[in-house]
Order: sequence, then structure tokens, then C-alpha cells
Amino acid sequence: MTRPTQQRRPAGNLPTDLTSFVGRRAECTELRRLAAESRLVTLTGFGGVGKTRLALRTAGELRRAFPGGVWLVELAALDNPALLPDTVATAIGLHVQSPDSTLGALIDHFSRRGTMLILDNCEHLIDSCATLSADLLRACPRLHVLATSREALGVLGEVTYPVPPLPAPPEAATTGGTEWDAVTLFLDRARVAAPGFELTARNRDAVFGICRGLGGIPLALELAAVRLRGLSPAQLFDRLSDHLHLLTSGNRNALERQRTLRGCIEWSYQLCTVAERDLWARTSVFAGGFELEAAEAVCGDRAAVLDGVLSLVDKSVLTREARDGAARYSTLESLRHYGLERLRDSGLSAQVLGRHQDYYFDLAIRSEAESATEIQRVSMDRLRREHANLQSAFEFGLGAGGRADRGLRAAGHLREHWIGIGALAEGRHWLERLLGAARARPAVRARGLRTAAWLATLQGDLPATESFLAQLRALVDTGEAADQVSVALLHEATGNYAMYTGDPEVTVRECELALPGFEAHGELASALGTRILLQMALSRAGDADRAMRVHASCMETTETSGDRWYRSYSLWQAGLTRLDQGNAAAAIDLLRTGLRLKTQLTDAMGIALCIEGLAWATAGTDRRRAAALLGAASARWHEMGLHAADLPHTADAHIACEAALRQTMSHEEFSRAVGSGLGMPVEDALAFALGDAPVTPPAPVERSPLTKREHEVAHLVARGLSNRNIAEELIIAPRTAEAHVEHILVKLGFGSRAQIAAWVADRDRLLG
Repeated sequence: MTRPTQQRRPAGNLPTDLTSFVGRRAECTELRRLAAESRLVTLTGFGGVGKTRLALRTAGELRRAFPGGVWLVELAALDNPALLPDTVATAIGLHVQSPDSTLGALIDHFSRRGTMLILDNCEHLIDSCATLSADLLRACPRLHVLATSREALGVLGEVTYPVPPLPAPPEAATTGGTEWDAVTLFLDRARVAAPGFELTARNRDAVFGICRGLGGIPLALELAAVRLRGLSPAQLFDRLSDHLHLLTSGNRNALERQRTLRGCIEWSYQLCTVAERDLWARTSVFAGGFELEAAEAVCGDRAAVLDGVLSLVDKSVLTREARDGAARYSTLESLRHYGLERLRDSGLSAQVLGRHQDYYFDLAIRSEAESATEIQRVSMDRLRREHANLQSAFEFGLGAGGRADRGLRAAGHLREHWIGIGALAEGRHWLERLLGAARARPAVRARGLRTAAWLATLQGDLPATESFLAQLRALVDTGEAADQVSVALLHEATGNYAMYTGDPEVTVRECELALPGFEAHGELASALGTRILLQMALSRAGDADRAMRVHASCMETTETSGDRWYRSYSLWQAGLTRLDQGNAAAAIDLLRTGLRLKTQLTDAMGIALCIEGLAWATAGTDRRRAAALLGAASARWHEMGLHAADLPHTADAHIACEAALRQTMSHEEFSRAVGSGLGMPVEDALAFALGDAPVTPPAPVERSPLTKREHEVAHLVARGLSNRNIAEELIIAPRTAEAHVEHILVKLGFGSRAQIAAWVADRDRLLG
């Protein structure tokens, strides 16, 4: 019996539509044409006109043209331009480890496959978005960027497309209705708000007047439609008309459409109760959404907040979605900015932002203690969901009314969070700023320096690590941070540095000095991390028996505590120890057990390490499977901007494994097997590595659009040959050679021979 073929999900992260998409056929057609002609298209217009929705619809229609996927990067919650590259990397699932290489990692990633990037809400980061777009497009000939902004990015080659409001009925219109998209959208949303609502001869004039008065602005129309739950179309039109009339004497320098949108939002605000208005303003401090518990802590009385949030959801000021099994609330950016204005006008801005800061700093401080317990996954997932709010809290904490000392304490406890999401550079960004600004207690400063040293070490930035360690050592040596935990943090960070610089004996000594301090003070997460570091060092130093005893103690402790993160790393290292002892079967069992735990966590590095280890363990018994596993691991390393051959803890084994496989396999056989692994999505790679799926049919990394002859021509172009030289080499007419080159440029979407050469080199590197 044959198994049903599963439909593979398209690459990318485009969200599913929650409401119907109305109209915009001409706009979508024109944007598809522009995207085919230019690699940077910016949709411009004011807030609420529908730039984001139109961009997502257009990108969805173009998805098949981009084998690397269509990726949405939401920038509305990002206030710090320095974090733009890291935000893009996080959105596309690229975990960058090196300190200054986020841009380089993005370039490497986007150079390999045709990809579309959607940069949404660029206006408050206009210069940074322009610079990043220019750098990426210049270096990545197969990348396309679709941006939304209130103004053009101003990049050479950019095509701008002003997004118009939806067509609305003219004053003279008295019949019809759905031939105007503004009316169609209003009716569609009205039927959701008031089931059974229809356009009739009695309400047509009022509906036309609403759509016309709101200027065809989608956001305004959607907000207005919700009010039909309690008002008739005539009542709605009368209220709206009066309110808009009052706005005609407002800021004459502002566009009419901007005043219209503001008028709609203000009108919606006035229809809320006093309590709802207050909560609207207070919840506007949240970046990227919030959960009920956070709103209750930041915004006031628990019962009042619950009722108020539900009321604001009913009135479409807030939207609700389920993420990781939790209800999460968010608002449109136009409404959020309006709420922040109202909060500032109330004089309560500093107070509410302070409570927001305290709540998220407390969340961060608790997280390290929770990271080795049965609620580990819940805690880690929560931090990932609240990442934008953590960024806002750190930014406020660094300001005049903030608490940088408490921010440093929070940042010091987020080591696992930044490692887990691959945001090492961002973690250092906050730690370095907070270390420079905070007048914190020595023990708090010590933990911040330890976390900064760890992140720098993992990035391979050893000079920075040495600087952080020197500052930490000075705190301890002078007696400023003489407590047991601070001393243990120094030994642990020093041991990690020694491991990365090839001195496992020093690591063993430092770990043994660190453990008593952590264990005496209940620092379970730090103690487990140190034990795994000790386990790794003992194995590297040749003391396998003791390494396995440390592994056994980790298993016992994590079994009791409910931890999975540290347990999976201990299993990974135990597998490598058994492999060093020549027991490949035991190694595979341990590595697969560790990998199964990692599938329950978001740990890109841990997954790559386990798949890599399985390739080494399999090389002696199943060469083709081992090569495919190397390819699958390489794909995971590429996503983080890393290569196994460059990492101290994987380099020797990776190079030896690859060399052994190449000696026993033909070049074509090895390349095809590696290619099959490189082409696996992460879900398929996990199933394959765990033995839950057979070896997939060998296939190249990416199906080439070129014919065999065009491949020959492309390689000759890469060698620097002219069209005449190519004709002589292949014994064809110069005109035929020229035609081949033109076909290659068109098929690959390139504009120069240098881009063809880069494509050939990249493809040969992956498959050769």
C-alpha cells in the first residue's frame, strides 16, 4: 500500500488571512508587474490605507517564483535601528553567532536561493531600512524586497507604488453599491459585526455617505463597520459626519487623508467608555502585543482589565490570537500610536511605562531559575513571544526615567534566551549599553559581565571575551563581588573561554571551582550548564569514564527537576564520548534521544549539533546516509551563519568525517547524497535523523532552471571567457553563445556576468 503524498508547505512565514481580502485587483496586477521589473518595490501611503495587506496578498501570489521563500519582517514594534539586521535574521529563522557578521550572514543566506523579503512599516527606521536594503540587494542578485512605508526609502533602483484608498461612491451615486470596493469592504465587515446586515434602498445613502466620508480608507471602514452592532447606518453616518466636520479646521499642513484617518480613530475613541479609553491608552505601551497577565500587572485592577480587554476586542480596538496555546492581544499601529498620545496627554506615561519595565524585567529575572524546571518550555516560549516588549523595557530602562540597574540584572539572566533564539549580537548590544549606564550592585554587574563573556565566546569574539573576563576578575579580586555566586560565575565563564581556545584541562579546573558556589546557592541552571561544560572538557581531555559519570549525574538531576534543555545537551555530549570510544551504536542512541528532546524546544544550535554528531556516528556503517546527514546539518548551520568546519567543538570531527566519506564514495555519489540533505526542510531533516523516515531520493540542493548546455556556458562565463571565447571552446557560433548567455541571465534573474559567476561558485561549493 502506498503512503499518501504530503503537500510540502511553501517556504516563508506569510500569515494566514483572518478576514477576506476585498478588491485591489488592479493594484495586485500592477505590483506583480513592478516586482518582475524591479528588485525593490516600496508601497507608500499613510497609516491605515492597506499597504501591509496589499503587500502580503501580492507576495502570496508571487510565492512560487521564490524557492527560498517569501518572508515577512514586521518592524512596527522595533524602535532601535541598530537591531534591524538582527530582526531580519530572526524573522527568517537565521541564527547569527558572530559579533559583527549579521549583515554577512544575511548576504550569505540570500545569495543562495531566490527570496522575497517584505519589510513592513519602515517609516520610523527609514535610513536603516534604506541602507540595509541597498547592501543586501547589491550583494544578493536573487533577492527581491517589497517594502511598506509612509515615504520612499530613497534607494537607487527603487520603484515606489502609492497605495490609493478604495474607490468610494461619488456624491451623485444613488444606486448600485458593490461596484465600489469601499462599499464591498464595509458590507463584508458589517455582516461580521451585525449578521444579516444587507445594503437596502433605505440604508444605501447612509452607507454611501459613510464610505465616502471615510475616504475609502480600509482601517476607517473596518472600525466604522463594527459600530453597526449598536447603531443604525443613519445614526453611524450622522455621528461620523459631525465628527469629521469638526476636523476640517485642524492641521492644514496634514494631508486630508491623514486627518480623515485621525478623525476616524478619534471618533472610535469617543465611542468608548471612560474606562475603555483609559485601558486603550495604557495597553498602547505594549510592543508586539501582550497577554492578559501582563495587562493586569501593568494597567491596573485585574477584574477591570479583564472586562476592558474583552470590550476592546469586541470593538475591534484589540485583536485576539492564540500563540503557543496562550491568548495574545494586539492592536493596529495607528491605534497604538494614538493611544500613546492620549497616555502622554494624561500625564501617566512615565508611570505606566515604569510598570511595563518592571513587569518585563521581573519576567526576565525569573526565567533563568525556571529554565531548568518542568515549566522550562513555557518560560522559554513566553520570553520569545515577549521579545519586543523586552526590547522596549530595556530602551526605557536606559532613559532618564528608567532603571538601568534593574535592566542590567534582567539582561544578565537572559543567557539561554539569547542563545536559544540565536540573538547573540542583540544580547551583547543590550548588555554593553547597560553595563555602561548602570550603577548596579557588584553582584549584578558580575552576572552581566559573565553573560556578555559567554555570548562573545560563542560568537568567536575572543578579544571581547577577554575584556569582559578582565572586568569580572577585577570585581572579584578587589572584593567588590566576593560572594560565592559571583566567584562561581567568573570560574564558569573562564572555563568556557578555555574550552573554545583549546585548553580542556583548564576548563576542568575552572568548572570544578565553579560548581560548589552554584550548588550552595540553588543556581540549578548555572550548575547544570557547568556540569555539561565539565563533561565536554573531560571527554576532550581523554577522561571518558569520568565524563560519563558527570553525564549520569546530569541525567539524575534533570529527571528530578523536569529540565529538557540541559538534559539534551548532556545526551549530545555523551553520544560523542561513546563515539570516541568506538561504540557507534550507543552514540547513535544517545544522540537520537537528545535530538528528540530538542524537537520539543526551540534550539537551532542543539539540533545542528545532534544531526552533525549522527553523521559522524553513521559514517562507518552507512556512507550515503552519513553524507545526507552532513548535508542536513550543513543546512542548519547555514541558517545560523555558521559552518561546522569553523567551530572548535565540531571542526576536527567534521573534516575527518567528510574526508573519509569522500575517499570511499565517488564525487557524484557524495555530492548527490549531501545535496539530498541540504534540500531537506527542518521537519524532514529531523525525521530522517531520528530514523523515522527513509533516505530521500538524492536530489540537488535546488533544481536548476538551466539546460545542460546552459550549465556549460555558465561555467565558462565563471572562468571569465567572453562570448567569442565561449563560442570557440564549444565550437558554436558567436551569436549562439551570446543567445545562451542572454537566456541564462533571464532565467536566473541576473543583470551581469559577474552574478552568473557568483551563482556557479555558490552552487559548486554546496554540491562539491
